[in-house]
Amino acid sequence: MKILVLLLALFGARALAAEDAGPYSFTLSGKAFDERCLTLAAGEAIRYRFRASAPVDFNIHYHRGNEMSFPVRRAAVLEVDATFRATRTDGYCLMWERAGEGKAEVEGSIERIPRR
Repeated sequence: MKILVLLLALFGARALAAEDAGPYSFTLSGKAFDERCLTLAAGEAIRYRFRASAPVDFNIHYHRGNEMSFPVRRAAVLEVDATFRATRTDGYCLMWERAGEGKAEVEGSIERIPRR
């Protein structure tokens, strides 16, 4: 019984850690990517903002089997402050990619917008 409780606690902690809302910062080396994923209910919205020290490609995507859909795509951006509203309940990932050479420092935040 103790093992089951411990496993549930560990998996519960991991599930919460996978919900990547909040502030973040990371470094992308040439041709690298990073992403933050969270589950959004249909109609739920987030505000996302970031600054990058060098241009990065940015997208919000979700997976459907082996296919990816991209409700948001922005190429070679340095700064974004925007809102995204989910049209369906799903796991959504915000992804930054450094397509060029050199490093890009990225700093920002993801905030859930309370429903009214």
